[in-house]
Parts: sequence; structure tokens; C-alpha cells
Amino acid sequence: MRLSRKDEHSITALLVLANQERNQQPMNLTELAAALEISTSYLEHLFGDLRKAGLIEGLRGVGGGYRLSRPPTQISLADILIATTALEEQEGNIAPSNSPELPEVARQAWAMVTRKWRLFLEDLTLADFALSQNSNKKVRDDSVSSYIATMFRPHQPLSD
Repeated sequence: MRLSRKDEHSITALLVLANQERNQQPMNLTELAAALEISTSYLEHLFGDLRKAGLIEGLRGVGGGYRLSRPPTQISLADILIATTALEEQEGNIAPSNSPELPEVARQAWAMVTRKWRLFLEDLTLADFALSQNSNKKVRDDSVSSYIATMFRPHQPLSD
């Protein structure tokens, strides 16, 4: 499975909002777009999908902006990918085609891989990444690179 730029920008934007959530302040779309180094119109498009999915909410007026619609512990990577790319479509990229020549055992193995991948994404929340970001003392707290640098944990070797 490959994450698109849209997926990456959506995850990163929600991580910024998760950090802002601790300050109880909504974030202005223009500020967020500048921090992510993307256009405001593109971010508006992304936020349209995220709003429809119920992941963020917009607040109008002075001091308005965007914030998460629920706590970071309740927003999984699967939720975000469903909102931005239709996770089911991405899961189709994991499994091989439904070719009649494919042995049933291989079909079952790929079905298991797809289920495990989905469970893995459902288990990872914005809070997991926000917490790991807080433990990284080498990067300034206010920089976007701090979110990107700590977005994914180091890989552990697979044990037999």
C-alpha cells in the first residue's frame, strides 16, 4: 500500500490539529496551510473530505478555525484513509488479482494480510503519534518537521 500525497497531507494536518487540541484553540486554515507548505485551496479541498467524514469541524467568526471533532485517541489512521482515499480501494492494492489461476491457499493468505493491515491501521491513532512527537526533544515543538520526523516509529526486527 502506498500513501498518496493527499493521504500524507491529511495525516500531517490532523497531527498539527491534534497538537493544537491541547491548547484548546482552533487553527486558522491559512496558518495551517503555511505550516504545511501547501496552498490554502488544496487544504480546503482536503478538509472538505475530512469534514464529511466527521474528523474535523470548522468554527466561524473571530478566533475561528478548524479543530478535531473528537479526541486524538478516537481518530485512527484507518479513519483518515477512509476519508481521503477509500481504504477499501487501497486494500485492493495489497491483494493480488482474483485470477482463477491463483490457488485458494494464496487467496486466503492475501485475505489474511488485508485483514491484518486494516486492523493495524485501525489500532494506530493520532494520539499515538502526538505522544511520540512529545518525546522527541531534538526537534523544536513548533516545527512541522517535528511531526514528520516522528510520524512513524522505528521498525522492530521481525522475530521467527
